[in-house]
Amino acid sequence: MKKQMLVEDHIRKNKQLTLIICLFMVLLLFSIIFAIGYVFGLPPIFATAIGLPIALAYILLTYSFSVQSVISAAGAKPANPQNRDEKILIYKVEEMAIAAGMPTPKVYVQDSKDINAFATGKKPEGSIICVTKGALQQLNNEELEGVISHEMSHIKNRDILVMTVTVGVVGAIALMAEIAIRSLFWSGGGRGRKGDGNAILIVVLILAIILAPIFSRLTYLAISRKREYLADANGAYLTRNPEGLAKALEKIKADYPDDPKGSKTVAPLYISNPFKRALKDSLWSTHPPIDERVKRLRSM
Repeated sequence: MKKQMLVEDHIRKNKQLTLIICLFMVLLLFSIIFAIGYVFGLPPIFATAIGLPIALAYILLTYSFSVQSVISAAGAKPANPQNRDEKILIYKVEEMAIAAGMPTPKVYVQDSKDINAFATGKKPEGSIICVTKGALQQLNNEELEGVISHEMSHIKNRDILVMTVTVGVVGAIALMAEIAIRSLFWSGGGRGRKGDGNAILIVVLILAIILAPIFSRLTYLAISRKREYLADANGAYLTRNPEGLAKALEKIKADYPDDPKGSKTVAPLYISNPFKRALKDSLWSTHPPIDERVKRLRSM
């Protein structure tokens, strides 16, 4: 009962965190739009009147299509029950969903030889678990269950709500910042304003445009690393077998990512970064070090 209360507390905190993150991202996106308007001569009140609705609309649009964007970025396709390996995967996901007391997620497969998996979705009822073909071919049943239980824990904890929404918003901020920087470059740095005071303000706003995607990215990465440890622990709790996931992580570490698919934008969603293995802790790492994750699992 105590364990269930801890999980419920975490779910509630994740929902609150999602709202806080979205508000923070709205602020960053608004700052970019406001800066563009001001630099090009738009009065502050008009820049605010235009920037705030655009930022809110962009965040809502990103939220609405976040799952489709992740699947498209990963190049994933629905699992084929006619394929033996993919049929086993479908059964394993169903088993883990029953163990977790959750609706069965949709099952997708990514055409990559690397060992990896991720979960996405805004709620358990519409969640998705995607596994690479490399994982299906190289992991045994015990290890595959460990990986699926890890992803199922992300869904149960509502991590996917936080991460999926943040993926889309971070991408939107990065895109808007790039557009803003290119616009300023081709316009000669915003000739719509004159005077020393305005020149200093313009420099500050340009710095805000440059720093906004960095701040949003760092927030995203910090959230991702923290949630991996919890999903490892809860995944082991589901299977009652920490060794299965530990062995899978060791195989992932030994499997150099030489066939990554999709976009780096969604890398934090995976059980391990598909583009670079985390061997040591770093501010810019999408995941905690695999050795530390294995160590914690084997201490359970």
